[in-house]
Amino acid sequence: MDYTKYFKKGGWAAAGRYYATHPNKLKELFASAKKYATKDGLMAVKDEFLFICQYIRDVFTGGYKEYNVLNLTVIVGALVYVLTPIDALPDWIPMAGLIDDAAILVWATHEFADELDRYRFFLSRQHREEDQRKAEAAALEIEDIEFEEIPPYQIDK
Repeated sequence: MDYTKYFKKGGWAAAGRYYATHPNKLKELFASAKKYATKDGLMAVKDEFLFICQYIRDVFTGGYKEYNVLNLTVIVGALVYVLTPIDALPDWIPMAGLIDDAAILVWATHEFADELDRYRFFLSRQHREEDQRKAEAAALEIEDIEFEEIPPYQIDK
């Protein structure tokens, strides 16, 4: 199935734009995402699902600003597709309902790999900077040690 055409024709990209411009709706979508992440059968794509949620959260909380608006709206549209009950195979159909959701998640992470890779790089850079700040803070704490407070080592004889 050509998901790009399906997404455009089915209006999922427009739904992504709608959710992206209505913070209250996006908040409701994330409440659904929390429930969805605990579903049985989702294990194969759970990491991608949670990563997409993290990406969207960081964009809308201002933590990540290097995103492409068009890519963001389609990624939000993919999340809307996965979390709304109206899709090609409804979730109440055992296993089949999760198969199309998994396909959409795999498609979105593949189709927007460049966007998500830039976000991964941002996260790794952010973690490196945080580790460096912690190391610098730890080094400064060494200067604050009152050496007379350190008990002398006792050697048992």
